Amino acid sequence: MNTNRFTAGFIALIVMAISIPLVAATTTAPQRIIYNGHLLDSSGDAVTTEHTIRFSYWSSTDSVSGDVTATGAINIGAANYASWTEVHTVTPNSGGYFSVELGSVTGLPDFSTMSVTTLLNLHLQVEVKAAAGANTAFELLDRNGADDTIDRSPVRSVPFSLNANLLDRHEVGTASGSISFLGSGGFLREAGTLTDRFTLDADNSTGGSIALRFGTDLGKELSYEQDSNYFNFNDDVNIEGDLTITGLINGVDITTIAAGSDQTHLKVSSGTTLAVNISAGDYRINGAVTQYSGNSNQTVVDEATNYVFMGSGGLTIQTSGFPTDESFIRLATVVATGGAITTITDRRVFNSDDRESTIVRTYAPDYEGAAYEADGTQNTGQLHVSSSGAAVGNHYVWTSTRDSLQDYDIVVHSEIPSDFVRWDANPLSIRYRTTSGSIAYAKSDIEVYDTAGVQVTLTGDSSDLTNTEWTVADIGFSGAPTWTTGSGFLIKIRPFAKDSQEVQLGHLKIRYTELKAE
Repeated sequence: MNTNRFTAGFIALIVMAISIPLVAATTTAPQRIIYNGHLLDSSGDAVTTEHTIRFSYWSSTDSVSGDVTATGAINIGAANYASWTEVHTVTPNSGGYFSVELGSVTGLPDFSTMSVTTLLNLHLQVEVKAAAGANTAFELLDRNGADDTIDRSPVRSVPFSLNANLLDRHEVGTASGSISFLGSGGFLREAGTLTDRFTLDADNSTGGSIALRFGTDLGKELSYEQDSNYFNFNDDVNIEGDLTITGLINGVDITTIAAGSDQTHLKVSSGTTLAVNISAGDYRINGAVTQYSGNSNQTVVDEATNYVFMGSGGLTIQTSGFPTDESFIRLATVVATGGAITTITDRRVFNSDDRESTIVRTYAPDYEGAAYEADGTQNTGQLHVSSSGAAVGNHYVWTSTRDSLQDYDIVVHSEIPSDFVRWDANPLSIRYRTTSGSIAYAKSDIEVYDTAGVQVTLTGDSSDLTNTEWTVADIGFSGAPTWTTGSGFLIKIRPFAKDSQEVQLGHLKIRYTELKAE
């Protein structure tokens, strides 16, 4: 207990307004505390002469020996010292009243760095002396002269600072409606986040696409398409480091690609600085096969698009474009900027050489190899072949006088030739017309069965074909049908008609690529 107490000489009535920020944040609130005091002598008369008042923060209520040094200074090494003190010299008014701003001489401590225990036990010590007196003359303003252990005033919240625990009646925390806050390392800890990850759609309420957006006007997004089960970035992606793929690229498992396959055959890749490498592989131009052994560090031109191809002179790189006056095989276009290669675009065409030829096989009614079948129900009508001067060719006519749709099947058998390479982009087309524009009166459906007898998934116009003008329906093949050379496949055309309406079917065409004979 400090025996130097402000009890004999003066009586002080203190009124304080204190606001303590409990978390560190940028704020416009003044970082000062107003201290209003009323200084009286032992007779109750106002003290109006100049006095020095020393303020300090402590984590205990009891002022003990050792809290002040022998010279009267605050002992900053004392166990309960809370690391802040400042001194004010005041001259009270005629009534003994004075006011000071704590923090105006020495900045107030950062309350957010104090432990909860220290904050809850924070006390203000006030000492007074005549302005001319030595530091040893400071007398403690004893809060409770009847109790030697209660010497300092506790620092408590004023009503509005109590409300600072809430923001619009919301608390900081993890419960519903709480305010999120940054945790250790600057991570947002709540609202769908953890310290090592950020979660979008934390409540699993979003269907379809979940996107991370870059810039309002820029509009670049990395999104996950839930319906398709893949990520999508709506712009180019540049990867400067290694890329490890464990899945498929365009349906190809790259771990199964062997050297010399189409994927590595004559492939152009970046070399050192302004150079490219071309992998080994054979190629054929004008009937001559060249066994190319590969080449490394072939120079390209900076600040230009370089065209890499195999021509009559072998490997060629030029900036004027691909040639127009000779046979050649495209390999790549290489863009160089700022002394480095920025992009390489693969221009190779797989499974192609100078022997390839596009074949169009045309079937005119009566279709060659056609069979005619009824499926057992609703098959009453007439099927015959007629001719049309406007269409310049024959066409099937299917009609029925019944009041419900009647159908009949025209089944064309065709064969995959031994020199077959691949189907055209639109491998099948048929010319048709109906006398009614409504599928309720006349229409046609198309089905295709591969060489294994499995129905092929079709794209384009393959069902409910109806049009009062002669129209061509283009049909594609999707999925993974079986096309075995030398084996047959079927094309089934099913016209429907009722109420004397007609379906008219013209030329059927099949398109594919084959190799010319040596």
